[in-house]
Amino acid sequence: MEFRDFNDARTLARWLEERDENKLDALFKSALEVKRRFRGEGIYLRGLIEISNICRKNCLYCGIRSGNRNVERYELTDEQVLEEARFSLEAGYGSVVLQGGERSDGVFTERISRLVYKIKKLDAGGGRGLGITLSLGEQSREVYREWFRAGAHRYLLRIESSDRRLYESIHPSGPLHGYDNRIKALEDLKSEGYIMGTGVMIGLPGQTVEHLAGDLLFFKKIGAAMVGMGPYIPHPDTPMGASGVRLCPDSSADAGKLLLSLKMVALLRHLLPGANIAATTALQVLAPDGRERALLAGANVVMPNMTDVSVRKNYQLYSGKSGLEDTAQDTKDKLVQNLDRLGIRVEWNEWGDPGKQMPDCILGNR
Repeated sequence: MEFRDFNDARTLARWLEERDENKLDALFKSALEVKRRFRGEGIYLRGLIEISNICRKNCLYCGIRSGNRNVERYELTDEQVLEEARFSLEAGYGSVVLQGGERSDGVFTERISRLVYKIKKLDAGGGRGLGITLSLGEQSREVYREWFRAGAHRYLLRIESSDRRLYESIHPSGPLHGYDNRIKALEDLKSEGYIMGTGVMIGLPGQTVEHLAGDLLFFKKIGAAMVGMGPYIPHPDTPMGASGVRLCPDSSADAGKLLLSLKMVALLRHLLPGANIAATTALQVLAPDGRERALLAGANVVMPNMTDVSVRKNYQLYSGKSGLEDTAQDTKDKLVQNLDRLGIRVEWNEWGDPGKQMPDCILGNR
């Protein structure tokens, strides 16, 4: 079976509706082969450090939204962040991700600059140290520039839906949550030299397969080099989670959401052969092996959680997050065991970035 015309929205939508198990099996196998051809046999690990759940945004789907009074707020100390980064380095992960609630005050932005600089100074002996991804929301271009100068080189800013109306339906009205702000931030990140990443939720209320097909084409249009897509999982302490509204067709059951997510991963791998595509932790809520199944459908990045267990339970963007009681070592041991069982190779101590001289066709700009 040949896979062509994935640049066409109607073709993508038809695949997202596909139910034939044989056709889907062929799609997933083809995506894995594309991944191997353009990104190699192995996968890459990014140690995830959830530095704080303090957020100025009030997104209608998010468990750490500013309006949620039921969550205990926290902020890791510099020492905790550096300890978790050092574990990631010594564990051979190659990279870390600093993720947190969105803030733009000077105290916060200056602290991130300081932390990034200190993390870049960590060295296990003769190497180039850790690669650093930031996922800290919308900032001014000047802040992005300062963080880049400090040593960060990747930035993940999920748009959650590339469709303006759907985006606005899951965010409060007003300039703080504006769609145009999000688009501008993604463009600013590319202009400042970051390897730019974004992503969407799959199975949102009011979302259609046409929306999702548009998301896939959006990633290509904007030139995303990293993508993190995960299922929408309601959180009870949010307006969306408490409303009981109908989810995207075919995604009301866990199996439906998981299959739809795997289709999105496989189709994106065909569209953007050279991109880094994350197997997101949210997939584990739907199935214990959900993350690994995404790797077999074309994903090539996993972000094991390094966050201190004393606060990990307070960083729940969605309900049912797995591994809340696992230490960083527990997380590594379980992940490696699962990957070994499936014959999935880890590229230890590697950043795993797409090559700067990579031809446009490899990133999907055909």
